[in-house]
Amino acid sequence: MSFDRSTLLALGLGLLVGIMALTAWGVSLFADGDAFAITARATPTKTPGVVALSATTGSTDAFSGAPLPTLTPTPTPAPPSGAPAPAPSADKEAPQDERLLRSRAIAAEYGLNPAGDYIIVDQDAQEMIIVSGGDLMRVLPVTTGDPAQGWETPAWFGLVGEYWGAFQGAGGVMADDGWWLFQRGGNFLIHGLPYELDAAGEKQYFGWHDLGAAPASHGCIRLSPEDARWFSQWNPEGRPIIILPFSDRH
Repeated sequence: MSFDRSTLLALGLGLLVGIMALTAWGVSLFADGDAFAITARATPTKTPGVVALSATTGSTDAFSGAPLPTLTPTPTPAPPSGAPAPAPSADKEAPQDERLLRSRAIAAEYGLNPAGDYIIVDQDAQEMIIVSGGDLMRVLPVTTGDPAQGWETPAWFGLVGEYWGAFQGAGGVMADDGWWLFQRGGNFLIHGLPYELDAAGEKQYFGWHDLGAAPASHGCIRLSPEDARWFSQWNPEGRPIIILPFSDRH
């Protein structure tokens, strides 16, 4: 069989178009398959398991004379919701100016900018002092670890870690608005009061009378449910926190 020049040229062009079409189809198939694989690889969301808080040893490591870490706080994003923050909690007996001056002095001692943002947990006063832009923003009653029961909150200096939200502690007790601090023989967090659910599914909180009065936790720093929600709305992640030692002056 013989073909003239025009016929051969037409066949060649047809073959070239066919090859190009097959190539484009193959590239499209590969791209779609890769996109599907990427979509299928869902990023897991952190879901803390049971957190067994255990007693620790040595609560004065932050005051052992070792060099303090250099802090570079990360920028804090805007609060997750547009709801206005609750009004400040009622002050305790210490005057505002006295508390603020002491907080600024402590911040300077730890190498922080006294006119910046930072959190101080005063275990002797059982209160959390929150300074923003060098001004006293809020004073929240807390309860910390109870050394008399074999638990304590170690003195510590660092940055507030990631948000844990609601989590389950030892014995099946729940807590909300957890913010991770550090691990030392167990996980230490800031969180709302622990609770159990009653038959109607309502939260029954423990330890209301300990807030601002006495250390009674297993090492974590507990807040009232309302203050814990405010604290989460403020978004403390990446902000410096100083936990002063408990000297049992009471």
